[in-house]
Amino acid sequence: MLNAYNLWLVKKKIDPSKKPKLREFVYNVVYQLLEDFGEPTTNLKGRRPNPMPDRIIDAYSRHYPVNTEIVNGKRKPRDCYVCKHTTRRQKKRTRVVIICNECNIGLCIGDCFRDYHTLKNF
Repeated sequence: MLNAYNLWLVKKKIDPSKKPKLREFVYNVVYQLLEDFGEPTTNLKGRRPNPMPDRIIDAYSRHYPVNTEIVNGKRKPRDCYVCKHTTRRQKKRTRVVIICNECNIGLCIGDCFRDYHTLKNF
């Protein structure tokens, strides 16, 4: 932009006392580009909202606990995902026979099931 500004000043032979500031030049270039090629948008202020994971949005409509499959007459245990990947409490390995029917991951039936489906960072 600085080189374009300098070339524009030389080509137009503008008086140094009346020349526009670089900031004004850049603004005019951007404005002209947007007039020609820009698309109108809404004037959003602040941060854009973070999209929430599907497991949180539909937490109580489709997600409910079910037992794991039976193998050789016993339920096949899995590790609780929240206990293993938590950032809010001490990590531990908990074997469970309950999974979420929609997410298909092992979860402790109490706090872990609720936390996984209501908190983004559990």
